[in-house]
Formats: sequence, structure tokens, C-alpha cells
Amino acid sequence: MLVMKRFWFKLACLAALPLLVLSVLHGVVDTGLRQSRHPLYAEWNDLFNAKIQADMLILGSSRAAFHISPYILDTTLRLNSYNLGMSAWRLDMQLTRFKLYLAHNPKPKYIIHNVDVYGFRKRKDLIDYQQFLPYINEPLLQANFTGLKGNFTYAQRYIPLYKYANDYELIWEGIKNYTHVFEPLQTEKHKGFKANDLPWDNKFEAFKKKYPKGVKYPIEPDLQQAFFEYLAFCRKQGIQVILVYAPEYYEVQPLYKNKKAFVALCQKAQQQYGCVFLDYTNDSLCFKPNFFYNSQHLNKTGANLFSVKLAQDFKRIVLQSNR
Repeated sequence: MLVMKRFWFKLACLAALPLLVLSVLHGVVDTGLRQSRHPLYAEWNDLFNAKIQADMLILGSSRAAFHISPYILDTTLRLNSYNLGMSAWRLDMQLTRFKLYLAHNPKPKYIIHNVDVYGFRKRKDLIDYQQFLPYINEPLLQANFTGLKGNFTYAQRYIPLYKYANDYELIWEGIKNYTHVFEPLQTEKHKGFKANDLPWDNKFEAFKKKYPKGVKYPIEPDLQQAFFEYLAFCRKQGIQVILVYAPEYYEVQPLYKNKKAFVALCQKAQQQYGCVFLDYTNDSLCFKPNFFYNSQHLNKTGANLFSVKLAQDFKRIVLQSNR
């Protein structure tokens, strides 16, 4: 009997040892990535570590992330801005990121929120999942992931290191940032922004071929309600929201069959919640293909020119009217 007890004790110890090692390594990787300036995590870490504390937040999808330069806004307006745009994510995740910002940073004075015709429809899948790995058990994020194809499994959330099973380079990045022995990767973004200096990519031609008669993106009622609640909250908190529709290449615009409904939604928001709506779809930039790398995204030159226009319009419309 005593021999069997010793056997099971030794077996338990042998089983527990790898789990202990994995648990320690898991903590090292998570901690290291949460401290890193890796391109995937710099903005999230600034947010969770209360390092943003901006006068002006920039929210939206990739058309915020790649179009609106905090450097240009700061130098023109003498404000402290920060770009929290999220490529490929729509309004629900954008609002989640804003809630997380407020949980760790003081409220901003202004929000520039780029809105899009396709932004009021939820994603069906979990995209760019690596950016969330150190924070996957954050309740607000988990609420956003629920129901998405590819959502994190129980094993990924709770088995040590399992969530990094297909991302060994991130394990190494976490170790480097934790130990400070090797040089880790550093983001090239400035306060969340880096323009894309790319040539025309021909995605618009594929889009036209797929939707020759155009496409209608629905405005989902629960996202519309969340949008209005967000604007009401900002108004109550004294946060001035500036809704922006960034320039798009002019040939794509007739293919959006819900554009009128989208503009009406923004106009209603302007009337009911006191926000400003700046629609740049007829701006001169829209008619110059050399400023775009596809129909929806400005290249580096276009983004810088747009940021200058936006800063000047903000100064003229918002700052001067508040004096």
C-alpha cells in the first residue's frame, strides 16, 4: 500500500512539473508582451498601462488607422492626439476599445471617429487574433468575441501557453521583452499611426467584377442603437465627437447602395447629439488616383494631405466655434 502511494505521488509530481514550467513560461510571455513595443501590442499596451491620456482620440477602422496622423493634428492644433483605429474591425469593436480606454485613461476632450458605410454590420469572424492574445480574458473583449467564427476556445484561454501554439515568434518576443537580454521588435507607428506607402493594388477591379451592380451593406439595429448610446454618453461627459467620412476613390462610391441611409444616420446623429459630421467623399482628393493604393485607402501622400485638411477643418469648425 505504501509503495503504491509513493508511486502515485511521484507520478503526480512528474505530471505537475511540466504544467508548472508551462505556467511560469506563460506568465513570462504574457508579461513581456504586455510591456512590449511590438507592432501588434504597442497601442493596446499604451491603453492598458494608462500611457495615452489624450486630448483627442482617433477611432474607427483601417480608414482611421491609416489616414489620420496624430503628428499633423498635434502640430497644427497644439493638442495631444492618439490613433486607436483598428484595421478590419467595425463599430462594435471600436466602441469596446473606447470603453477599455476609459477604464484606464482620463476621458478625452475630443473624438475624431471615422465612420464607414460598411461599419454598422458586425464581423462574423475573429480576425487578426494575435493582437488580443495577452488580453484574451479581458471581459469586454470576450463579450465582443462571443459568437464569432474562430473565437478563442476554453483551452486557449486557460491551458498555459496553448494560445501561443501557432505563434512561436510571439513566445520569443515575450521572453525578449521580459528578460531584456535580446533586442525586441519595435513598432514604427507614431501614436498608433503609420501611413501605407503602397502602389495601387488592383483590389478595386476585383470588387467591381464581384459586385457589378453595387453592394448594400446593412445597418444593423443593435449597432445603430449602440452608436446612439455612445454619442449620448459622450455628450453627457462633455466629449465633442467629430464624425468623419474619409476620402474614397470616386469610382467606388456609386457602388454603395446604402450610402443615403448611412448619410441620413450621420445627419440624425448630428442633429440629436450635437456631434459634427465631416463628409469628405466629394473632396478633391477623391478624384486623384495617385493618392490611393485602393479605392478605400489613401497612400502615404494622400493620408498626409487629408490629415492637414482635417486639422484645418477641425480648427475652423470646432475650435473657433467653441471660443
